[in-house]
Amino acid sequence: MNVWTNWRPIKVTANELVEELILQARRGQIIIISVKETIAAVRRDGPHLAESDCELVELIVDLAPTFGMFVAFDLRE
Repeated sequence: MNVWTNWRPIKVTANELVEELILQARRGQIIIISVKETIAAVRRDGPHLAESDCELVELIVDLAPTFGMFVAFDLRE
């Protein structure tokens, strides 16, 4: 059993967390990443991060197309 499977440094960057979440979302043929869910997960997994929601949205918008994903702008839902 590999004990390092879910290992992550304690202080990850927002960019690393967003990229990790985008990669985890790769399911099905149409791949859509939720801004609302991604920001919530970053806040949960990276409470030390100082990036604003707007900065996280920018990271999501920059990274998602790199992985062939669409972005769901669902913050207000």
